[in-house]
Amino acid sequence: MRALSAAALAAALLACDSPARVELSPGSLRFFGRGQSLKVHATPLAKNGKPMPERACRWSTSDAKVATVAGPGNDATVSSAGPGGATIRCALEGGATGEVPVSVRVVSRVEIRAARVELKVLDEAAPVALDVQAFDDTGAAVAGRAPTTRCASEDVCRGDGRGQLWAVAAGDTTATAEVEGARSAPIAVHVVDARTAKTRPQRVTGNPMLEIEKLVRERDAAEARKRAKAP
Repeated sequence: MRALSAAALAAALLACDSPARVELSPGSLRFFGRGQSLKVHATPLAKNGKPMPERACRWSTSDAKVATVAGPGNDATVSSAGPGGATIRCALEGGATGEVPVSVRVVSRVEIRAARVELKVLDEAAPVALDVQAFDDTGAAVAGRAPTTRCASEDVCRGDGRGQLWAVAAGDTTATAEVEGARSAPIAVHVVDARTAKTRPQRVTGNPMLEIEKLVRERDAAEARKRAKAP
């Protein structure tokens, strides 16, 4: 009877030393894109609300395809892996647990609000900004993403990381816009040379080497005359 009483007393003491609950901060996580990370901190609490930082979490995720978790003790790093929802869980010895819901949204569709764009080669280069719209996997518009533009032929035009196209030379090609790995359908690009005669390269006619040889002969003849007149 004494042994049972001692065992019961030990169990009661252990229960008193176990956390009653655990608080996680922040209370929820939202990611916009893959490969992003945020910190989570766990605070084990006794029944009287006193923190028990010496009690460490065992971290887990409900869906590693959406979010992963790793970290020592009561501080963990949660990383986004793919679109969807998941739950990050902290389990403490004694049975207390805490959970953080995680939402991950990714860009899945990109549109250029034009079927065709015309660019001009000017005396001073100036880009044309495309109207690019990105949408996440739920179909909601995604703001604040700078699209990267590309031209199929960089001899005709070139893109940049700000959603713009730059004219290079007269011709036709196609261009696309990309946001976080999602790419738009190509649009037609037509480039015209609108430079003035001052900056536009002059058209070459005939054989330019003949003119150069003529100038060299005239220079050589002038130098020979100077030498002949010298005392």
